[in-house]
Amino acid sequence: MDNVNLQLYSFGHDCPLSLLEKIKCAGEMGYAGVEFARGYQDIPVEDVKNALDEAGVTADSAHVAFAFMEEDIPYLAKLGTRFVACPMAAFNTTEEAKETAEDLNRFGKIAKEYGITIGYHNHTGEFYQDNGCYLMDTLIENTDPETVAFEIDCGWASAAGIDPVAYIKKYAGRIAAIHIKENGAVIGADKPGSRKDPPRKFEVGPDGKPIFPPEFLKMMEERGKLNVPQGTGIVDWKAVKAAADAQRDGVIYVVEREASYGGKSRVDCLREDIAWIKANL
Repeated sequence: MDNVNLQLYSFGHDCPLSLLEKIKCAGEMGYAGVEFARGYQDIPVEDVKNALDEAGVTADSAHVAFAFMEEDIPYLAKLGTRFVACPMAAFNTTEEAKETAEDLNRFGKIAKEYGITIGYHNHTGEFYQDNGCYLMDTLIENTDPETVAFEIDCGWASAAGIDPVAYIKKYAGRIAAIHIKENGAVIGADKPGSRKDPPRKFEVGPDGKPIFPPEFLKMMEERGKLNVPQGTGIVDWKAVKAAADAQRDGVIYVVEREASYGGKSRVDCLREDIAWIKANL
């Protein structure tokens, strides 16, 4: 399997590389493309395009929060992006999931004019149940299949206790992208926040990076332990690929890594991830 992209978030918050340097590094590691997590907003689109061309990688997908969707869609279209997913949103009831679906439908209509499909990327909380139904089910079933698709993060789904293969088959045709995130254990679904809650904000340091409180860092460290070396976790990646490819053409495969392992640098871990995938899938 050679056509695998890299979510640039995987470099980590403390990575000193610029966006353009991350693009170059992704190509050097052997990734075929990148998935943006913004970071391009102050860079001329031609500079990003040149960096992609020089690295020999594509920009098939991006993560964009609802607040920036309308602003970013025209920019991303110029880079050839075809799938833009909201990385996460707050909703914890059936009604709020339906309201989030309305947001996706609205942005889907806008993005269609640019040849882009809008999507949504899960964590564990989307598999929290309300009225006996997963919030993720409500979200999928209330979005327009003509303009909205989904990116299944198999690491978070399996951590929530969901079989990603069965879930992909359940919503065959609706899964446009797969996050290849290795996961080592089931922790269950977190109860998500409400749309009515004020958004959580972190202080920003002089370097422009967020300052995370100790309790948040501890939680991230514990969650990071789930992100084991590729091929050593609980996800059957061959079955995931078979199910995803069977339900839709042109599925985008993206490696996302939350944490390093074994005292190795993040780049070394990401290099080992793509090497395992190319050798085994």
